[in-house]
Amino acid sequence: MPNGFHGSSDTWDRIESPLHSLDPALDAFAKEHGLSVSRNARGWPDRSIRWGHPVNRLIQVFLESEEHLTWTLWACASEDRDAERYWRHVSLRKAVPIDEIVSDLPALLNEAKRTLERWSSSDLEFATEIETPAV
Repeated sequence: MPNGFHGSSDTWDRIESPLHSLDPALDAFAKEHGLSVSRNARGWPDRSIRWGHPVNRLIQVFLESEEHLTWTLWACASEDRDAERYWRHVSLRKAVPIDEIVSDLPALLNEAKRTLERWSSSDLEFATEIETPAV
């Protein structure tokens, strides 16, 4: 089982399976833009598209509530500067049934990408201190 989930295989299948309805549109969008989709990368049901450096850009759909089986689609830009992380984010859909994302997914992905591409380093706000790697 994935690291972030600690239930049964049946429960994992129940909470992860709604994402399969998004996969064709996500894969097509990623291919169109020369990107790739990661799936459940941190052991929690999600789909993520990342690109960019030094400003890292992310479009992600993730399980918001296991109990209510609701989902969030958000876009985030971040940049690490020395021991500080800066970011800016927007939720395009927050804690909604998967059908509210599926029905609008191509338009939402395009909106998220346009938004992220408009944001530059100077648009990001301080988010947190980060650990620097030990030498």
